[in-house]
Amino acid sequence: MDRMHVAGFTNIEEAIQNWKYYAENLYDFILYTHFQNIAVTVKEGGEAEPGDWVTSWAYLTIKYKDGRGPVHVWVNAVYRIENGKIIRSRTFYNEADVLRQLGYQFSIPQ
Repeated sequence: MDRMHVAGFTNIEEAIQNWKYYAENLYDFILYTHFQNIAVTVKEGGEAEPGDWVTSWAYLTIKYKDGRGPVHVWVNAVYRIENGKIIRSRTFYNEADVLRQLGYQFSIPQ
């Protein structure tokens, strides 16, 4: 499991550490070619955590420093905002599709 796959939410220190690591060691570039951001304030009560949230739906093209790619993937990121700063983030994407684009093959265990 690589460093970016953290169960649950990551905090800002973890997110910054992960992005620095990947920028230096993994990604040649990440290109956002289509995105939409939506903001919502969740009121007190209910199942959701109250506060300000932003979701970002984006289409990415990713090229790796080792020459692999590019891969193309839709990504949904959800951010909890407090005092104008991201205090939590969670990212959703089809990891199996990215791996397939990189040439991995999946098989059913016998």
